Amino acid sequence: MERVTLKVDGMSCGHCVKALEKALAAVDGATAEHVQIGEATVAFDPARTNVGALIDAAADAGYGAQQVT
Repeated sequence: MERVTLKVDGMSCGHCVKALEKALAAVDGATAEHVQIGEATVAFDPARTNVGALIDAAADAGYGAQQVT
């Protein structure tokens, strides 16, 4: 497993946190380890997914995301 931290724009409340957790968890091979307003740490299996898919999942949920680490 690899880990990535994403900076996430557009989040403002607890509902946003839950929505992003759900979106990231829906990515095959990914586990949202820690999500808070403005940031998400995700563990993922690089054989099953990649950072681009996680960023796309955040975008599909309505949030802008970019890789921090």
